[in-house]
Amino acid sequence: MQNKKVNIKELLNSDGKFIGTTVGVSMRPMIVSGRDVVVIEKKTKRLKPLDVALYMRNDKDYVLHRVLKVTDDGYIIRGDNCYSDEIVKEDEVIGVLTQYFKKEKPIMMDDKKYLRYVKRRLFWYKPRKFFVKIYLKLRKVARRIIKGK
Repeated sequence: MQNKKVNIKELLNSDGKFIGTTVGVSMRPMIVSGRDVVVIEKKTKRLKPLDVALYMRNDKDYVLHRVLKVTDDGYIIRGDNCYSDEIVKEDEVIGVLTQYFKKEKPIMMDDKKYLRYVKRRLFWYKPRKFFVKIYLKLRKVARRIIKGK
């Protein structure tokens, strides 16, 4: 059986909704790749900060990241597990996350526990980024020591 890549953009245009799993680590710990199921609906209006947008990168890759800021012509977006922001144009965004299933438990985007997670994740972004940089430098030094260089 061949692995056929689903054309989510066409599916959103025809059905208005996509339900499936994700690939990658950019939205961890919120969404675990290959396990958690996302429900994406076609974008019908401008998104707001904290919305999770589905957009196309280079007209070929689907990316699911959080809106941090709304600009005149698009959005500033970042994955929950990422450390750099992206500028995404309005017409690149094709859908918005309306709910997801965490180990089969449905999570709505207006759930109080979910909103606490989002605010906590954004609040700790800068300290997390700082400590990740230190960790990566220490790991690099440790590898050099182990290799004897």
